[in-house]
Amino acid sequence: MRFLMACMKFPTRPGSSYLTNELALALKAEGHEVEVLLVDWDAASEDADGVDEEWKGIRVVRCAPRLLEGFGRLLRHASKFVMTGRRAGKLVRTRFDLTRFDVFIAWAPALAFAPFIDTIRRAGIERRLLFIWDFFPDHHREIGLVPGGPPYWIARAWEQRLMGAFTALICTLPQNAQYLRRRFRMRPEQSVRVAPIWSDATPVPPVDRAAIRRLHNLPEDRPIAVFGGQLVEGRGFEQMLAAAALGQTSGSPLLFLFVGEGRLAPMLRARAHGNVLWRPPLERDSYLELLGACEVGMVATVPGVTSFTIPSKTTDYLRAGLPVVAAVEAGSEFALLLERYGVGRAVPFGDAHGFLRAAEALAGGPGVRHAAKICLDEVFHVRRAVEAVTA
Repeated sequence: MRFLMACMKFPTRPGSSYLTNELALALKAEGHEVEVLLVDWDAASEDADGVDEEWKGIRVVRCAPRLLEGFGRLLRHASKFVMTGRRAGKLVRTRFDLTRFDVFIAWAPALAFAPFIDTIRRAGIERRLLFIWDFFPDHHREIGLVPGGPPYWIARAWEQRLMGAFTALICTLPQNAQYLRRRFRMRPEQSVRVAPIWSDATPVPPVDRAAIRRLHNLPEDRPIAVFGGQLVEGRGFEQMLAAAALGQTSGSPLLFLFVGEGRLAPMLRARAHGNVLWRPPLERDSYLELLGACEVGMVATVPGVTSFTIPSKTTDYLRAGLPVVAAVEAGSEFALLLERYGVGRAVPFGDAHGFLRAAEALAGGPGVRHAAKICLDEVFHVRRAVEAVTA
């Protein structure tokens, strides 16, 4: 089949990977054709627009962001959605032969691709699939990224209308499929599928732990719990930092390491003393090696969120053979999954003491490398996503 993918992240630098390009490569390996429109929100507004490149046999057309400068945050973000979306719509119409494609794949929020979703439908691409990892704008309002009132109502009504243009909606957990049916209007002919987040499921070879720690100026004689990724809202950092504060008071040897950049990086850098450490982001291979020199991976969401999540950091931790300590929603199937495969423990929101004790126990416990390999293969392998989009 011929796939057109529209996404907001598709790294093409050597050694870089993400769920979008991993799916594209897996589809290509199955004999399908893939072309990509990258609405690159992480690029600078002055970057070249419409760049057309070939990446591992996959055509990628890059749309740089456009926005109004010199205004408040809300207006800047709104202008970025509208102006960048219009530019992306023009690129879709002028740079792709839409009559060639059998399947269109996008990632929520659908609002990011609003200017051309109807174009895709009218072009006759009969199979239109939307991956939903976070329910926009509900989740974003709950974590404080979208204000309530008219901005939220307008965004939700628009997102609801755009979701109706897709023939299938793909959620990460069965619980979220239920949430979708309960909270959003579905057309009778729309299907709902489930595909957890994925990776290439290749375990990272064991590393020279002492050498890697010396390279990053980390203590060699203390266990490390690590969080790696974007340092932004919705990651539950206060839960991790509260556990770190308890560990500092109680004399726990466990260190809490945060690796990455983002809007909350200044806050984490300011807290980086005692048993809290921060390091800047790394190239992917170096980052995976650093994980392999730690003892336990940390994930957390935030209280008051009504949908369920599988934190994307999980697959990297498991690839590095790390157990996972998770502070997630009560009753989450993700928590049950960690315990079923013996690759981690979940604690309730707000239980900083429980988070600390679970992290300490996992850091000092038996290795989970074999169990992690099984979990990656059976749950998080990219073939699950391939099955979802080719069904």
